Amino acid sequence: MDTETPKRGRKSTYTPEIAKDICRLIENGLTLVSICQIPEMPDISTVYDWQDANPEFAESYARARQRQADTFAAMVMTEAFNSHDAQIGRLRIDALKWTASKLAPKKYGDKIEVESNSQQNFKISFSVPDRNTHDSLQNLQALPDPANDPVPQIIDIKTERIESEEQ
Repeated sequence: MDTETPKRGRKSTYTPEIAKDICRLIENGLTLVSICQIPEMPDISTVYDWQDANPEFAESYARARQRQADTFAAMVMTEAFNSHDAQIGRLRIDALKWTASKLAPKKYGDKIEVESNSQQNFKISFSVPDRNTHDSLQNLQALPDPANDPVPQIIDIKTERIESEEQ
């Protein structure tokens, strides 16, 4: 007797045509929630499963979301010129701008510039032998001749940060 267990779950409803339709609707500015409410379309969780199971669809979906940002940015101008109520128009424009900035932050996000005008003071100190002592004069070496001694001499310099005086 064959005791093979039947497969559970239903067969995937994924088709390239439906996937392409979903991506086109997203590019045109529809949300995935509104697309999945169309009778012929799959449930939203099914679309998410398709993205996990099909890398090509996941890539097409991501590209469609980038294009959706362009659609929303274009809709800002349409809304600005066609709105009959200033407050409602402003609300719609802000929503479109915000969504576009989240979908494509490099393109539509806020530009952040950092400028610094801080000043730091440093004290550089090094020791020089005293000219009046005989021992220190004997320890002095002649300056190197670049033609004969191309190796630069190293001077040990210690830096120390000085707190600025506030006025």
